[in-house]
Amino acid sequence: MFQLGGLVVTLVNALLGLIVWRRLRAAFPRRKALVDGLCAAGLLLVAHPALLMTVASWSGLRALQRHLPEPVSLIALGAQVALLLYALLLGIAALGRAAFRALRRGRRSPDLRAVTDAEVDTAARGVADAQAGSVARADSTAQAAHAPAAQADSTARTAGAPEEVSLRSEPVDATRRRLLVGASWALPVAAVAVSMGGVLASRQRPVVVRVALPVRRELTSLHGVTLAQLSDVHVGSFMDAERLDELRDAMNALRADIHVITGDLLDHHVSQLELSARLLRGLRPTRGQLFFCMGNHEYIAARSASIPTIVKGLEEAGAQVLVDEAREVRLGGDRLWMSAIDYPSRARPGEPARRPTADGLARALGQMRDDGAPRVLLSHHPGTFRAARELPFDLMLSGHTHGGQISLGRIGDYALTPMLPAGLYHNGLYEHRGRRLHVNAGAGGWLPVRINCPPEITLVELVPA
Repeated sequence: MFQLGGLVVTLVNALLGLIVWRRLRAAFPRRKALVDGLCAAGLLLVAHPALLMTVASWSGLRALQRHLPEPVSLIALGAQVALLLYALLLGIAALGRAAFRALRRGRRSPDLRAVTDAEVDTAARGVADAQAGSVARADSTAQAAHAPAAQADSTARTAGAPEEVSLRSEPVDATRRRLLVGASWALPVAAVAVSMGGVLASRQRPVVVRVALPVRRELTSLHGVTLAQLSDVHVGSFMDAERLDELRDAMNALRADIHVITGDLLDHHVSQLELSARLLRGLRPTRGQLFFCMGNHEYIAARSASIPTIVKGLEEAGAQVLVDEAREVRLGGDRLWMSAIDYPSRARPGEPARRPTADGLARALGQMRDDGAPRVLLSHHPGTFRAARELPFDLMLSGHTHGGQISLGRIGDYALTPMLPAGLYHNGLYEHRGRRLHVNAGAGGWLPVRINCPPEITLVELVPA
């Protein structure tokens, strides 16, 4: 699957590279050698991640991260996103032009279209006769005696096409030509600027998104209690120790009572467990409780070791790893229930069997007493909300989607993002008959680019209903 994706992106890169190369050669006809060199170097910089993925699947991209300096990798992947964004803009522009032309044709009256068609036919005949006259003038010397008559006949026949003659004699507007050439570069320049800005945005300090969770008024010990959520850190994927320290400090600065991590702390290998444990040990929830639910990348990392190894490493660092289970959290004279379900996927050969989502939800909710205390459910995949939204819980916290990383806004429950064009529950707060879901946009990502979708920490505050 990843190799096929790499191949498709490589072909798109080649096509877009050809378009850019031709435009540059047309814009700078005296610098063709320089244009050729720059285009070759730029295409090599942009295309090598997709080429590596085509040859070696996802491990090829991981090798790129390990062996290239991080600034070079960031620029290369940012340029790749710029090229794909340019393709998207070209497609939108082409659709816009086609729609505009269709609209103009639709607005023309039948009489006007008939007149215009007649004028076109007349002009076409005039052009054909003019070409015939040109051929006659270039005839052999033996037929030179007949050339004046042919030329006169051609001149008479082309008298009905004055527009053609006028167009040929009209001088070229050099200023307008330069403006058109400059305008044609607006799209690629905008794509590069936005993508490189997205690279910088992916490294910024996480924004804090606040969510209010109403609780019963008589549960006074819970009023003002806060939960800080971190998700999709992806240690090892452009996430080094320095960046992890920034995330740790941002979490601790909120002075939240409870911390939760909704999966994908590791990225793909057990070797990332050391840095992950370092982050967990540095977190300081004021009530001392840190809860964790499994994400798909914890299972990917377990392929280089085992699932018990990953879980043990997380628990030794202070996390309470919940898999289809619930815990009671006492806060003063009141309580809240914290539960989590497993990542919804089938176990690979050799792995312990996993419960179906419905069974996992039933098991976790069955461990919580129906005592009016608020119930918080952790689920890495937000799609679980479809199965859970009719069940008795108050708030689900999820991640997994990274908010799409490129966000064009949201219409109702549908988030507009080219990275995740289908489905619901990509980013932000959702509600269904009193059941709430918040999808955290994540702190890391698939690629080091975020456009209108910054890294996020969610702060949930329990407030009187």
